[in-house]
Amino acid sequence: MPDDLYARLRDEAHGSRRSIGAAAIEILQSKLRERGDLTVGELLKRARKVRARAVRPAMVSVADEIRADRER
Repeated sequence: MPDDLYARLRDEAHGSRRSIGAAAIEILQSKLRERGDLTVGELLKRARKVRARAVRPAMVSVADEIRADRER
């Protein structure tokens, strides 16, 4: 989660005397009620798709790095 978004969520939670998790759930439920067309399950499904498309740096195992060093 981006730092600025987390800070805003933390401030919202503090202002309403709730935990960060409770504040996040309330915000999500409120937005879903406004939209009316998404269930929590559908929202999670969409979030997983976005996450799967996100560009991630290639992960190199430690063993691969050691082998590459030995080959040099």
